[in-house]
Amino acid sequence: MESNQREVDVCVIGAGPTGLMAANWLQRLGVDAVIVDGKPGPTRESRALGVQARTMEIYAQLGVVDQVLAQAVPAHELRPGVGRQSWSPVPLAQIGKGLTPYPGIHILEQHANEQILADRLAEVGHPVQWNTRMTSLHQDKERVHVAIETPEGTGTVSARYVIAADGASSPTRGQLDIGFGGETNAKVFYVVDAEGVAGTGSGINVRLAGDDFLLTFPMSAPGRPSRVRLLGILRDVPGQGPGAPDEAADRVTVDEARARTALEHDFGVTYDSSGWFATYRVHHRVAGAFQAGRVFLAGDAGHVHSPVGAQGMNTGLQDAHNIACKLADVLAGRMPADYLRRYAAERHPVAGHLVATTDRLFAAVTSSAPRARFIRERVMPLAWPVLVRVVPRGPLGRRMFGYVSQLRIHYWMTESARRRAEGLRGLARRRSRDPVLGRRLPWIGATNPGEDNHVPLASATWQVHAYGPRAAAAGARTAAHYGLPLYSFGASVRRHLPDGTVAIVRPDGFVAVLEHAGRTPAAT
Repeated sequence: MESNQREVDVCVIGAGPTGLMAANWLQRLGVDAVIVDGKPGPTRESRALGVQARTMEIYAQLGVVDQVLAQAVPAHELRPGVGRQSWSPVPLAQIGKGLTPYPGIHILEQHANEQILADRLAEVGHPVQWNTRMTSLHQDKERVHVAIETPEGTGTVSARYVIAADGASSPTRGQLDIGFGGETNAKVFYVVDAEGVAGTGSGINVRLAGDDFLLTFPMSAPGRPSRVRLLGILRDVPGQGPGAPDEAADRVTVDEARARTALEHDFGVTYDSSGWFATYRVHHRVAGAFQAGRVFLAGDAGHVHSPVGAQGMNTGLQDAHNIACKLADVLAGRMPADYLRRYAAERHPVAGHLVATTDRLFAAVTSSAPRARFIRERVMPLAWPVLVRVVPRGPLGRRMFGYVSQLRIHYWMTESARRRAEGLRGLARRRSRDPVLGRRLPWIGATNPGEDNHVPLASATWQVHAYGPRAAAAGARTAAHYGLPLYSFGASVRRHLPDGTVAIVRPDGFVAVLEHAGRTPAAT
C-alpha cells in the first residue's frame, strides 16, 4: 500500500475471478476502489475453466472479450455416455445460436481469466495490491475499517463499502459470523489436467459406469496435442465416508489416484502425463446472508457447489458485476442507499437455486441406489437417441441452454420492496414470470440483421430502448423524463420485444422497467 492508511469508496478483499471482476467493473464505472489479496499474484493452477455465454457477454461489455476468445477453447457439444460408449452429442452451439453472440461453452482456465482481469487493472493504473492480507475488519455507520498486513508492515483501508470475495473459507464471512449451511458429499473426487489423452470424444464428455462417473473438458484446440481436464471419483480412499475430514483426500498422490480410478477399465480413457492434480470433496453450501451492513459477500464466499454444469466461477463473476453496478449507482447518487438491498434479494435466490439444482444433478449421476443405476445404464441408452433428436430442435432445448448458459436468470422483487429500493411510482406489478422484465436484455442481433441491441450496453449506463415505430414517441418521453440516452431498434417478436416495446435497461444489462403499447408500465 502507498501508506499505512488509505481511504477509498470500496475495498475488494480477494483477487480471485470474482474479486478481479468486481474491481474491474468498479474502475470501469469510475469508483475509487482498491483490491487486496494475500497471495503474491494470480492463481497458477487451472481450477475452474468453463466460461458460460452470459459471462462472455459481460466480458464483451467490459471490453476484454477479444482476449478471452484468443485464449479460450470452444466446446460446442456435450457428449454423454455409459462406460466406454459415447452417445450422440448435444449440439450446444447450435441450440444457443441466435440467443447470444457466444453460443456453446468456452474453456479457459481460471488462472487465465484472472490474468486477463489483473492485466486490465494494471493497464488502467489500478493494479492489485498483492501480498496484502486482511487481518480483521470492523464497521460503523459511515465506513468499514479493514486492517491489513503487508511485508512492509500493517495498515488500514477505510472504505465506505467492502466486497468480500475471499473464497469458500472466507475470513470475512467468519468475522461477520455469517453461517455457511449445506452439505459435503461423502465421496472423494479427483481432477487432473492430462496430456496425451485417448478415449474421449469431442467436446465435453459425461460418462457413467455403475456408481462412478467421468467428466471431461477439452483444454486444447483441435489439431493440437490432446490436453483434457479429467474429473471423477477416487476409490478406496482412507477415511472416506460421511463426516470424514478433507485431509484424507489431500494425502492422495497423483500416482495413487491413477491406480484408484476406473479410467481405463470402465471408460477406456488413457493419458500419457499429467499437469495440475488435486483431490477434494464436493460441498453444497450457501451463506445465510449476502450482506452485513456495508459488507457484501460474493463468489465462493457466498456459495459453493458441485462442478456439474460448470457454473461456479460464472456465478461469482455475475455476483461481482451485479454489486459493482449497484455500488456505482449509489455512490454517484443515482440511487438511494436502500438500493443496495437488491443485491442480496437478486443474487441470494440465484445461488440457492443453483446449489439445490447442482446438488440434485450431482446426486443423480453419483448415486449408488439400484434404481438410479438402472435408469443410467438401461433406460438412458434407449431414450437418449430419441431425446437428442427432438429436444435440441424445440423450445425445451433453448430453455435448457438458457439455464446452463445463465441467460435465463430472473430477478424479481415484491412491489413494496421495489418501491423502497427505487422509489418508483405508478408501475404495475407483473405477477407472472415475464420473458423480458427482470431478465438480461434479449439479444436481437441474429433476428434483426444489421442491428445489435447489446452494442449500447458497452456504455454501462442506464438507457432506454424503443422497439419498432410504435415505440418511438413513448421511448422519447421516457428518455426525456429520466434524462437517459435513447436507442431505437426494429421490433423482434421472437425475442418478446414486439412493436411498441419500451425498456429501461440497467447498467448490468438487465431490464428494470418494461412497457408495451397500450399497457401500464411494469418494473422489477
